[in-house]
Amino acid sequence: MKILITLFLLFLLVDVFSQDENQLPKIVNDSLYTTSGYKIGEKQNIKIGSGSMPDGDFKYIRINSTSLFSYHSSDGYNTASNQANSFSRRNSGLIYKVKSLDKRGNNKHGYVYYIKFNIGMIAYEVDIENAIASGEIVVPEEFRPKPKTQIVEIKQQTSVADELVKLRKLYTDSVLTKDEYETQKKKLLEKN
Repeated sequence: MKILITLFLLFLLVDVFSQDENQLPKIVNDSLYTTSGYKIGEKQNIKIGSGSMPDGDFKYIRINSTSLFSYHSSDGYNTASNQANSFSRRNSGLIYKVKSLDKRGNNKHGYVYYIKFNIGMIAYEVDIENAIASGEIVVPEEFRPKPKTQIVEIKQQTSVADELVKLRKLYTDSVLTKDEYETQKKKLLEKN
């Protein structure tokens, strides 16, 4: 019995670790693999896209929270500190070199993956998954998230009254006989 329990636990451990190996995003050696499969390495150049904030600034590229230049506030995320730490829209289209990769979080709440780069003495961090999804970081077409398509079904809704008006017009134009008109009218009225 102990052997069976040991084998079962071993099987579970192997299964859990093999799932983690295949899950994206992940950092392996000096490379970050995003959920779309895009690989970002240290010292690689990244191209900045367009900011996703209403004013054009960047939501997912910001001054590193541990930087001396980071503005801190107790007001919460959507206040002055958020705006003060966001990457400026004037950096759109520029290219920067990745300095390092970072994984923050825990198993219980999940992880967020960051790339970091510097402009002079100011260190910036990029929430890479959200930055790619929002277009703040430019990646090749095959690694861009596919837009979710919505199927909109348009049903032409006509009321019984509309149908009766059309039917009456066909009768007055002598397209329908009085019997045909009365039969169709009765069918329409019985539907509702």
